[in-house]
Amino acid sequence: MRVLAGCLLVVLTALSVFADPPALPPDYPQSLERDLAALLAVRSQQASDPGFLLKLASTYFDMGNDLLTDDEKRITAYEEAARVAQRALELKEADAEAHFLYAAALGQAAELKGVTASLLSLEEMRIHVTRALEVQPNHVPSIHMAGMMLEELPRFMGGNPEAALEYLERAVTLDPTYTHARLHLAKMYLKRKKPALAKRELRAIVNMDRPRDPYAWAKQYRPEAERLLDSLNHAN
Repeated sequence: MRVLAGCLLVVLTALSVFADPPALPPDYPQSLERDLAALLAVRSQQASDPGFLLKLASTYFDMGNDLLTDDEKRITAYEEAARVAQRALELKEADAEAHFLYAAALGQAAELKGVTASLLSLEEMRIHVTRALEVQPNHVPSIHMAGMMLEELPRFMGGNPEAALEYLERAVTLDPTYTHARLHLAKMYLKRKKPALAKRELRAIVNMDRPRDPYAWAKQYRPEAERLLDSLNHAN
């Protein structure tokens, strides 16, 4: 479903975009299996720690994004991420990361299940993204997700393309290294017949020195930005 395909996967992790991203292990994403095993080994002692639960949920989420290829296994990983994030919210409701990660994992699982599941999950996703921004107005992944919902949904379902552009511009202003948001912003500019602004964003992605999301940047966002930029250059 195009509506959800554009707005569900807005980050590869739910780690704060304001902290310096940790260096990825050389064997990432295979290292996620090792990370998960280590977390599960101490889960019983840390079950009441919201921070631990968020780390566990984020690991499941990253596995669904970066490691697993079978749809059923990916659904299981996303559903577990959502379940653990929901448990974190029970312990600490005013946590923007937990609200965002719950919404993102719920949406990814629903998208893999099909259109009906996606539509059923949409309102719950919106509630949690809205709450994330109430708790932390500058939470960039939530700003990105909210903007993509406004862009892709029809107006009768709450879509608002004008506000969507403002959300994406704000996300990129807050974190210029967040390349997934920059890629979506470039596509919004193209859709609005603003190729010069789109090229600016695409060049920034291609030339990024320290992207916030290095694995996704190298595997997906930079190659896509290069293709779009090449297409635009040949169109002139």
